[in-house]
Amino acid sequence: MAYAVRTISQLIDIHVHGARTHDTATRRQDDILSIAEIHGQRGTGAIVPTVYPGAIESMRENMTAIRKAMSSQRAGAAILGIHLEGPFLNAERAGCLDGKSFQEPSPKRLSSLIDGFEDVIRIITIAPELPGALKLIETCRKKGFLVQMGHSDATFEQAEEGKQAGATGITHLFNAMRGFHHREPGLAGFGLMDDDLYVEVIADLAHLHP
Repeated sequence: MAYAVRTISQLIDIHVHGARTHDTATRRQDDILSIAEIHGQRGTGAIVPTVYPGAIESMRENMTAIRKAMSSQRAGAAILGIHLEGPFLNAERAGCLDGKSFQEPSPKRLSSLIDGFEDVIRIITIAPELPGALKLIETCRKKGFLVQMGHSDATFEQAEEGKQAGATGITHLFNAMRGFHHREPGLAGFGLMDDDLYVEVIADLAHLHP
């Protein structure tokens, strides 16, 4: 008897904060495993759980939960690593995040955040216009992290400087960044015009015009 096999490409979601009642702001690996299982049930092949900006200690606790889930996972969407959404972001473009949790870029703060987690961090979102941000982008790229620009009030030129420093993409295009203007395209315009950048969108028919 012959069998027909249907194969489809599976989605890799690089910006995941949770699923149903489970959130990445947790100390429990079971929450992360549940997030992966729920996403897997909906057809997602792999995820990169995303840590909210906050106190360094809290972010490290969240990363520990993700690391433990990665090592014990047996089902669901594959957990590929960690996406750090901050904390080096622009409070003027906080969006739904708590701008009070954002921190100024500094090598010392970066080191205290990522030390011991370099093997599981895959992506970090940074606002390139902040003082010291370009140096952090360079450092993160040397460590092998992908860097996305987001929660940012960057001008077109500042976005270009971010790319030159090593940024590879943009976090949720148009959201939590300055609006597109014909005289100042900003980060959004730069992302649309540069073919080398990966552009992430929130495709829920609410964050962007459908």
